[in-house]
Amino acid sequence: MSDPEDLLAESLETLYDHVPVAHSSAGAPFTYQLNDEVSRIHLVTPDTQASNWALHASSIWSSAIYVADHIRDLHLDQHIALAKRDGRPLRILELGAGAGLPSILIAKMYQDAVVTCSDYPDESLIKTLAENAKRNDVADRCRVVPYGWGSDPSPLMVSQSAHLDPIPGFDIVLAADTLWNSDTHRIFVQTLQLTLKRAASARVHLVAGLHTGRYVIASFLKLIPDAGLVTEDLKERRVGGSEERPWSVDRAEGEDEAERRRWVIWMVLRWQDG
Repeated sequence: MSDPEDLLAESLETLYDHVPVAHSSAGAPFTYQLNDEVSRIHLVTPDTQASNWALHASSIWSSAIYVADHIRDLHLDQHIALAKRDGRPLRILELGAGAGLPSILIAKMYQDAVVTCSDYPDESLIKTLAENAKRNDVADRCRVVPYGWGSDPSPLMVSQSAHLDPIPGFDIVLAADTLWNSDTHRIFVQTLQLTLKRAASARVHLVAGLHTGRYVIASFLKLIPDAGLVTEDLKERRVGGSEERPWSVDRAEGEDEAERRRWVIWMVLRWQDG
């Protein structure tokens, strides 16, 4: 059954062109399906301990749904082919996973990928995230790890096979709606540096809503060059449509909240040459 809040959000969008930035509520069920039964995902929206309410993890954010809707834009088949040349699976890390929608969908759709699904070490949040992986029968390929940004990444680097050495980093690092708070940008960038594999083919995919404004995204982008990373692609994409346009912070002038809700930013980062 659909959550009443989701039904209300859908009604508002239909009647008033209101685009929600978040869906569901703490403890509520949420079902997602891309195009077939394989991609059908059943989730419970996590809650957090009261001391961690500022994480805003008790929703399924539109950016996560947008990633799921456009999962092919991660070009995972190409990355899987490269990983197979080394005789290994593709290694993917999701940061700030929340309910785990993108991670779980990838684990269900791509048998040659292993996903490390992480979020802040809040007991309630991580418990629900792990239960979501089990609920969708992907716990063997979607490992849930509590992780605080900027801390020692070794818990993330554990190989799926316990007898193997720690992995050297992730081929793909993915995050949806993790840029809304500029106070966490530096430790988030540090985490990207610590976890992205030092390889020319390694990529970071960040998808972010504009509900806290364009200047927050702009402040994050200023940190990228000093981190040894470069922006390979940076576009604004219309939610619920196919329109794309170049990123521009200048659109903040005169842009109201309703218009900001209609767009997400999709950026692709890689290591600088050399």
